[in-house]
Amino acid sequence: MTGLFSKCAGVLALAAVASSVAASEPESRQDAAPAAQGEKDQAQAAWREVFPGIRINLVEKAVEFDGTVPVNAHTKAGLRVFLETTVCGYDSKEHESLVVTKAKPSQVHAALLLIGLKPGKPGAWRREEKKWIGVPPEGDEVEVKFLLTAPDGTIREDDPAEWIVNERDGKPLSQVAPDAKWVFAGSKLAQKKPLPRAPGDGVGPEPKPPVENERNGPEFYVADVEGTLIGLTSFGTETIGLTAMYNPDNDKEAPQWVASPEKTPEIGAKVTVRVSAKKGGA
Repeated sequence: MTGLFSKCAGVLALAAVASSVAASEPESRQDAAPAAQGEKDQAQAAWREVFPGIRINLVEKAVEFDGTVPVNAHTKAGLRVFLETTVCGYDSKEHESLVVTKAKPSQVHAALLLIGLKPGKPGAWRREEKKWIGVPPEGDEVEVKFLLTAPDGTIREDDPAEWIVNERDGKPLSQVAPDAKWVFAGSKLAQKKPLPRAPGDGVGPEPKPPVENERNGPEFYVADVEGTLIGLTSFGTETIGLTAMYNPDNDKEAPQWVASPEKTPEIGAKVTVRVSAKKGGA
């Protein structure tokens, strides 16, 4: 677990630096600002980049990162885009996600720690008799918003649950599961497995059997590999999970969520994803 401890130490050190900067910078800006500057302007000025493409605002307790719409929900043939995740990383689930981003899930995780949020654990599935029962993710509740900038500079703020609709009746997720919440699940750490040993070829000696306590390699943050930054269905590896449980395995549950043609922007549209502490929460 050395890797886990070093990661925690690094995050805490970064949090201390960010907190000290936040404690001094807004005050100096406020002193230099005109008296007419409102709280909203001060909060906007408080955004700062802490990782590549990832910004935090300690005043608003929010994290932002940029992304792109990777799917075409507006085909002339009316083809539906089925969804498994809400926001994913590149080379993962772009064909089944509303937004794709270059932001690393592990760094988004660290940024959420910096604004004071505590992770829980991702959702899971357990088998009971002949049914699969969902165990919802846990963690501090967060709000997720999509921000789109119009050509005239105005900013539109959307609830991603309005972009996700049921494939049968077209009702948005916000209506079908009104009590569903986004939570800081925190993904999980795992160890990279060693490469499979080459089978004997009959010439050289047979490979040695694996050693029971052999180290499997360095730990890694699973969502960085699987791209499961903000979920919808539950793979059990999401950084941010949805408490309403939907199974991504088609053999266990029929796909039911698609991208709304009315709400989802054109493919390639730029989107800013904002994750903030739930008001009244952390």
